[in-house]
Amino acid sequence: MLKYKVFVMLMIVAVILSACLLPSAAAPEGQGAPNGQNQSPANQGGGASSNDAQSQPSSSAPVVSDAAHTSDVDLTHLEVGDGKYSTSPQIGYVYSCMTSFNGGGAQGTGNWMNGDGTWDATKKAVIDGSVNWSHSFIVTLQGSERVFVGNDLPNHPTGNYPVSSSDDAYAYDRNPNSIREQSVSFNLPAIPTAANQPNCIGGEVGIMLSGVVIFSAFDSEGRDAAAHEVQDSCDGHPQVSGFYHYHNLSDCFEDTETGHSALMGYAFDGYGIYGYYDIDGTEVTNEDLDVCHGHSHMIEWDEQMIEMYHYHATHEFPYVVGCFHGTPSIRGLSNQGGGQPTSTEQGQPQSGGQPTGGGQGQPPQEAFTACNGLSEGASCSVNTPIGSIAGLCRITPASSQLACVPAGGPPP
Repeated sequence: MLKYKVFVMLMIVAVILSACLLPSAAAPEGQGAPNGQNQSPANQGGGASSNDAQSQPSSSAPVVSDAAHTSDVDLTHLEVGDGKYSTSPQIGYVYSCMTSFNGGGAQGTGNWMNGDGTWDATKKAVIDGSVNWSHSFIVTLQGSERVFVGNDLPNHPTGNYPVSSSDDAYAYDRNPNSIREQSVSFNLPAIPTAANQPNCIGGEVGIMLSGVVIFSAFDSEGRDAAAHEVQDSCDGHPQVSGFYHYHNLSDCFEDTETGHSALMGYAFDGYGIYGYYDIDGTEVTNEDLDVCHGHSHMIEWDEQMIEMYHYHATHEFPYVVGCFHGTPSIRGLSNQGGGQPTSTEQGQPQSGGQPTGGGQGQPPQEAFTACNGLSEGASCSVNTPIGSIAGLCRITPASSQLACVPAGGPPP
């Protein structure tokens, strides 16, 4: 009996001692340990907290989704973007290198304009016709560069241009320009990098996989081109020097049926332009995108899945690119060779029936580059074989873009 009592007492003592020697329980979330001890590495300097980790894309997060495409965008009441240009990056605006517009555009106001600052994309007139072209467009990777060679003729039919007086669209937009074969050749970085700060855009913003140049959201009057100007059924039309182009995403592009949209083209800073839908299948809006009309997450890029910035097309103004996230390798294609304007939509025919091409004295690319990210009237300089020439950023008649113009002299 005595032995049994001794055994019980020993067991009780053992239990008490083991409880005293156990490690203390972790403090509840929000209550730190004394003197900052026993903190997990994630909560110390240099590590992300659990909340931060949840807000950042993860390499283990799903990047391919079969979620059905959905949309809350009302195509019958899209906000008109007239005059929505800014001198600094701003969501829903074009950060424009140009702040004055004096070109041509549509001559009439269509019944798709609602009169309340919105327009109805489902009612908009369409240029008649279905013309096929000898399309040529090749994109290749050469080392660290992506090389583009083409003729700006699309891989889809276009309308009849110039617009015929028998076309019902003629009452609103009498585009006198003809589509002409062009010579397109330029390079972009294969792996683009972000600039220190966003760069303003001029008349052109990139090239689409159809081989066609895409212009900014504005016509040459500084109005919402997609709202006012009449395009063909593939959302394209020619400008004064015959460059067929878009202002928004063409309806003739084939997108994915579910999940994230497919690659549609490239901006002139090298970043990709994707369609309307995000990774969860929902249609993106301006609220989902940054000041340049893009965002970052895992995407397929040259057959690899990487986290990268990219632009999205939207049905909302500014439609494709609001500013350049990176540094553009070129500023435009229609302003190279022959001194043709880059963004003038509609010129008056000459006696021979061809559209006027604007004045000569086209500035070199260096003059446009010198004003990259600057505002009209800002000081600039261009390096030439005879030295550096100082000037001011001005809109030149031959290009309708900002270029560095020597003080007191003609464009360089």
